[in-house]
Amino acid sequence: MEHSGISAESSGLPAPRTLWRTRTLLPLPEDFVPLRLILQPSGAAVELTQPDVLLGRHSQADVRLPLPDVSRRHCRFLFSQGVWQVIDLNSLNGVFLNGEPIRQATLHQGDLLRIGGFIFAVDLNGANTEAAESAASAGLIRGLFKRPADTEPHRRAS
Repeated sequence: MEHSGISAESSGLPAPRTLWRTRTLLPLPEDFVPLRLILQPSGAAVELTQPDVLLGRHSQADVRLPLPDVSRRHCRFLFSQGVWQVIDLNSLNGVFLNGEPIRQATLHQGDLLRIGGFIFAVDLNGANTEAAESAASAGLIRGLFKRPADTEPHRRAS
């Protein structure tokens, strides 16, 4: 993943302090809009810059969340016909959109997405292309693996 700093934006969501971006490898559809997942409450962000992204604990997942309550192949994000979809890949702890368990759902600006113990706010306002700040990655790593105190316990995924 590439790392870069990000400035405050007037998107209505908290400004991410650090941005992790998936690498662009394939030709993108003309109407493609990157998806930014903003970790709550830290504000760290993961930017999905490919139309098909696998998220999970496995080392070969496009976005890796290496915690025991995240399945190896937890969910998939697909961009098609101008919208982002999230698809649960039969994960043990499920995917929740705005507090409701889902198997597949369309994402909208400001939605809250829970994957394992992580809660992300959905930002569809496009990518930020500022230059990378490699020193910021250490803070992101620490922020990503802190668990909110008020989340319910999860089963360990295999």
